Amino acid sequence: MSKIITLQMFVGQVPRSMDENDLRQMFEEFGRVHQINVLRDKVTGASKGCCFVTFFTRKAALKAQDALHNIKTLSGVSAFICYLRF
Repeated sequence: MSKIITLQMFVGQVPRSMDENDLRQMFEEFGRVHQINVLRDKVTGASKGCCFVTFFTRKAALKAQDALHNIKTLSGVSAFICYLRF
């Protein structure tokens, strides 16, 4: 069985109103997304304003980082912060 190689990106400054589906739509513009995990408060379930996006390819992750890091802004927050985890 072959192992799937993925690359995870931390994304900060995410509007708290965005959920996994909203983020998936935005990030799939750059390539196929394996998983999105919005960090949430354990008690209230409210978004903490950050997430992890896991891409199937390094190329897609780098493309997203280049397009969004300190460039893309959405309502109510400053520019996205995107860091890849190798």
